[in-house]
Amino acid sequence: MPRFSPTVVDHFTNPRNIGQLASANVRAFVGNPVCGDQILLTAHVSDGIVADLRFQAFGCSASLAVASLLTTVLMGESVNLAGTLDADRIEELTGGLAPDQRHVAALAADVAHRLVANFRSGVSDDDPISCAS
Repeated sequence: MPRFSPTVVDHFTNPRNIGQLASANVRAFVGNPVCGDQILLTAHVSDGIVADLRFQAFGCSASLAVASLLTTVLMGESVNLAGTLDADRIEELTGGLAPDQRHVAALAADVAHRLVANFRSGVSDDDPISCAS
C-alpha cells in the first residue's frame, strides 16, 4: 500500500472547509499529546443538522487530510452521525492509512464525538490552535 491513499492526498492538497466558522454555535477540540496533532471543529448546527462546518488542524499531513474529509462527511447530516463514527469507519473513508498514520483516524473520531457531546451539553471548547500561534 502506498504511504498515502489518493483520498488522503486529495484532501491534503485541496482541503475543504478550512478555517473557523464565525457563526459557530458549537466548537470541539482534541489533541494528541504524543504526536502533537490537533483538530478544532467549529460548526453551526440548526435543528440537529450540521448546516456549516469548518476545521483547523495542526500536525501531520494525514491529520489535516482526515479533518478535511470529516467535514465533507458531516456537512448537511444529522449531528448524531458524528457520534456514530469510529476510527475504523474513518480509516475506511480515507481509502486506508499507513500503520504509523492510523492514529489520525482515532483523533478524527474523538473530535467528532466531542462535537456531539458539546452540542448536547451546550459547551464550546476554547481554541488552543490559534492561541499557540
